[in-house]
Amino acid sequence: MSLQHSTEQRETQRDVNGHGEQEGIVVPLDLGAFRIRKQQLQEDGSIEVEVIATTDRARCPHCQRVCVKVHDPRPRRKRDLPLRGHRMVLVLLKRRFRCLMCRRSFTEPDQACGRRRRTPKRLREYLGKQASSRRVSHVAAEMQVGPRLVQSCLEEVAQVELAKRHLSLDETAVLPTPRYLGIDECARRQGHRYETILCNLDGRSVLEVSAGRTKEEVSHLLERLSDCDAVEAVSMDMSTTFREAVQLTLPRARIVADHFHVMQHVGKALKKVLARHAKKEPGKQALEGQRHLFLRNQQDLSAEEEQSRTALALAFPEIASAWQLKEALRSW
Repeated sequence: MSLQHSTEQRETQRDVNGHGEQEGIVVPLDLGAFRIRKQQLQEDGSIEVEVIATTDRARCPHCQRVCVKVHDPRPRRKRDLPLRGHRMVLVLLKRRFRCLMCRRSFTEPDQACGRRRRTPKRLREYLGKQASSRRVSHVAAEMQVGPRLVQSCLEEVAQVELAKRHLSLDETAVLPTPRYLGIDECARRQGHRYETILCNLDGRSVLEVSAGRTKEEVSHLLERLSDCDAVEAVSMDMSTTFREAVQLTLPRARIVADHFHVMQHVGKALKKVLARHAKKEPGKQALEGQRHLFLRNQQDLSAEEEQSRTALALAFPEIASAWQLKEALRSW
């Protein structure tokens, strides 16, 4: 299999020779300061690309003189972004220069990864962006890297994004005030560690994530808004803690119970109706393995499932009535 380099994002190319056509993989290196010395497809399916800097000189960090005398090159293996299912290994030949002025040796700087880094910047950015919407452990397992690396990449990407939005990690910084505010909680450790999330519902963005969910902690978080009187409405669950904190710090805001949590409570009530009938003799066999027909949304049911649900509704009028109320409220 022939391997060729290109800075364009092409996927395959034909290598025409005297023996016919052969499929080739194009390695999109996209590292302008380097040139390829060698590339090879390994037995384990990975692609190993050996690169070296295009420049033939470096500045001495001791006397600041430009040096051209190369002492020796030393390979450094770096993990890179995968290409079409192949694991990429970047073998960077870092040269050691010898300064003729101060008689000292030094290694050229790593322009691909940075000082004391073992991964290129583009790989770190990719890991950080993936971890922004997925679990760190899942990204680490998929990319076959450690979770600590993924976590550090996520923090790097988060700091850049916060700077773009003029936000910071300072827990006392003033927060921009949205017209419509969303409040919810999330568990970092279920039953032990909870955090409160503030969202801008107009901009569909997160304003802040703060530790704790008590009335005092939520009130302190809301007091960081730049203009508390500018909030017109707050969407949240039916938590007494959230309600009291909002009434204390945002007295002009209208409190709205969000759709998700309302339907969550309705679903729990419907489950109780189903459980009550499932305990009785007529419903034990009829409802076994069929409760999901009433718990799922109507449009998510297939024609066959809808037919089964209709038959059960005729046999259990109370369940049918509860289901109709649930669907009516959901569509409201």
